[in-house]
Amino acid sequence: MIKEAKEKLEEVFTPKDVCSICNTQYNEEEGGIQGHFGIMPVTFCVWCYSSIVDMVSQDIDICDHSDDT
Repeated sequence: MIKEAKEKLEEVFTPKDVCSICNTQYNEEEGGIQGHFGIMPVTFCVWCYSSIVDMVSQDIDICDHSDDT
């Protein structure tokens, strides 16, 4: 019983092999990424991951410019 519960818990916290945003198949070789936001498992395909990185870098640029004024 405990072994089954532990296996189920591990399954819940293991990132899936599809993108958490667009549901595309995950492929690490293409540049996708898997990991956790806190305890929530996430997977991003190369397109969604690059979009997130671009969005954050644009936000950082905006914050840097507003600090100058």
